[in-house]
Amino acid sequence: MLSFLVFADLHYKKGMYAVRVQDLKQIMKRAHENNVDFVLHAGDFCNDYSGSPEIVKEYLKNAYDLSVYGVYGNHELESANNSMEAVTPLLTNDPNVVWENGYYWFERKGYRFICADTNYSYNEKEQVWEHNRTASWGAPAGNLYPDSLGPEQLRWLESVLMDAAQKKIPCILVSHAGFVEGRKCSPDTQAVSTLIRKVNSITPGTVRMCINGHYHTNHLETMEDVLYFDVNAVINGSWVPKKEQHYTDEHTFALESYDREGDCLGAETVPLSKLWQSVNTHYFRTPLSAIVTINDDGSIRVEGSRTGWLYDVEPVDPLPGIMPWISSL
Repeated sequence: MLSFLVFADLHYKKGMYAVRVQDLKQIMKRAHENNVDFVLHAGDFCNDYSGSPEIVKEYLKNAYDLSVYGVYGNHELESANNSMEAVTPLLTNDPNVVWENGYYWFERKGYRFICADTNYSYNEKEQVWEHNRTASWGAPAGNLYPDSLGPEQLRWLESVLMDAAQKKIPCILVSHAGFVEGRKCSPDTQAVSTLIRKVNSITPGTVRMCINGHYHTNHLETMEDVLYFDVNAVINGSWVPKKEQHYTDEHTFALESYDREGDCLGAETVPLSKLWQSVNTHYFRTPLSAIVTINDDGSIRVEGSRTGWLYDVEPVDPLPGIMPWISSL
């Protein structure tokens, strides 16, 4: 039996959202109490790695000595000084992963986990595929097909999956943008779906599961014997750029400060409205995560979690899939 904890879209950055180091501590505690094999995040873990040593330390050097892994989200390079050279080594604390640029794979208990990077887009003028850049939360302006793997990574993915099919190694594909046909998804969804059908026709069950974040929605769906898991956000339940303040001065947040080593210097109580993305965000009350268990017979169990809206302030017209829980299945 293999089990792991998964979460997505923590979006940690001091003063930006109502997200705390304590939220990650609760997630890691749940992982420890459930005796999981490792912890995995599906992107947008931190909006400022270089300025957030506290959250990086809490993950990579966690109190339970758990192996942790992550993929690039579209906000991983958002702030200044967050280059791929600086951020890529902070995606995992496992020195044995097989790297290829910002994407990689690793194996655990007979399963291969493929951690993809859906942050490429096409520069039509220069006729090249480019990765999201430092100090940017998305594709370079004017580029086509954002949230892509790009042709080079698609070739790599095919090679890794074909190798797994030939060796009869079951796989889980992890990415930030999803590959669920008929929903919000990466422009490479059709290519990835075709590839999954190809390797599963060679060895049934080569790809067992696809996990993604990015959309801050809750969705579990089985298609062609593959489980697709769209993981809800940890705290930022609804993000809509309306710039409308819906929290009052009575709705407060404990804003903590940290030194360069990631040690806490103290906290001050501030109105949620002082966090500059609160005008766009409705927060969950407690952090969401899920425990995924793959049994010896290959069956998969997802144990989600439930919470409510912070201070009972709910979105007036929530988008489809926006809800304060992760379903179980």
